[in-house]
Amino acid sequence: MIKLIAVDLDDTMINDQLEIPLPNIEAVDRVRQQGIRLVLATGRMHTRAMPYAQMLKLDSDDIIISYNGALVQKINGERLAAIPLEYSLALEIVEYCQAQGWTLNVYDHDQLYVARIDANVDYYMRMTGAEAHPVGDLVKFVTERHITPYKLLIVSSNAQENARDMKLIQQHFGKLVQVTQSKQRYVEITHVAATKGNALAQVAALLGIDSTEVMAIGDGGNDTSMIRWAGIGVAMGNAAPAVQAAADFVTKSNNDAGVAFAIERFI
Repeated sequence: MIKLIAVDLDDTMINDQLEIPLPNIEAVDRVRQQGIRLVLATGRMHTRAMPYAQMLKLDSDDIIISYNGALVQKINGERLAAIPLEYSLALEIVEYCQAQGWTLNVYDHDQLYVARIDANVDYYMRMTGAEAHPVGDLVKFVTERHITPYKLLIVSSNAQENARDMKLIQQHFGKLVQVTQSKQRYVEITHVAATKGNALAQVAALLGIDSTEVMAIGDGGNDTSMIRWAGIGVAMGNAAPAVQAAADFVTKSNNDAGVAFAIERFI
């Protein structure tokens, strides 16, 4: 029996218009009335997941996994777990990315900082609703504030650039950090232990729920760990082939309320 559902946001719970389809809202409401817990598991900042938590009418003690697992926090603000990048490693990555001339997002205390507002930053802000704060020299900014970010994110101009950037980051830092892809233009970098799968396991243990009683739904490379960990791992119809291969079931796309379809299929 499923007691906990973990659902990614972008390209999973929400459609391409950045809205939650009504069938998803209704399905979530039905399972919550049955006492089943829902956890949002996203690469977004906690604050940028909150509007969707409110749309789903989640309670103050419900949990959001954000930054791909680097932060686990209740909606009421109670922090349950946090695994930021170490300062020296984060600074080394920022230096490398800045030397490459890449667009880099630095996250600190649920704020987004960038070197400047360019087309890639504009794209990211449109996709997430986040406000980016331009600071100029990111190396200097991280050094002066001694930032230990929950996540660093490279925004590329297209899928080809993204593949190149991801390969280079994995070559230089892949043994030290978790490198994943969510959208085709994002390379996401977190602490080596910060994954959605690890965070979901922590949440389940906290709630006294076994992995066999968990369903996880997602579409991106950053969702693969939780899809594999859960008793029922569900990939979206719009997910990459590798993500679908890791799943127990492939549901409909995010534009066809695939979350609702999966919930109705298994619960």
